[in-house]
Amino acid sequence: MRKGLFALAAAGLLATTGLAACGDDSGSGSGSSGGGSAAAGKVGVILPDTKSSQRWSTFDPTYLKAAFDAAGVPVDIQNAQGDRTTFQTIADGMISSGVKVLIIVNLDSGSGKAVLDKAKQAGIATIDYDRLTLNGGADYYVSFDNVKVGELQGQGLVQCLTD
Repeated sequence: MRKGLFALAAAGLLATTGLAACGDDSGSGSGSSGGGSAAAGKVGVILPDTKSSQRWSTFDPTYLKAAFDAAGVPVDIQNAQGDRTTFQTIADGMISSGVKVLIIVNLDSGSGKAVLDKAKQAGIATIDYDRLTLNGGADYYVSFDNVKVGELQGQGLVQCLTD
């Protein structure tokens, strides 16, 4: 799980850095020497619910915040509580607040695609985290190594049957 969270944080940081590097700062007259300022790019994370798995309320928010804080990247982590309207409202707020990267764990592909489409229209890099949004077109997809998960499940089943 930590490997996946690290990969997610790395993808978010790369996307944020890439977007910040492409920004037009001509004539701004203000320089920012520190990493992690809002100008460098805030990351928005929308988690799905708190009922399907404890990870969405405890583990992922904690590890994601720690990873982004350690990298000096501002992050806004919110949970949709399993509600499509809340999911959309959170996304709209993050998009209008100017996040540079939007990471979502969709509730379903339909609601996920709607959010990804809005983010794309706003020029925001998108990452599907853990759940792929079918036909969503996220810039990145970060998940578990499903082949390894299957191998471990098979090994566990064999062990249970032979004990």
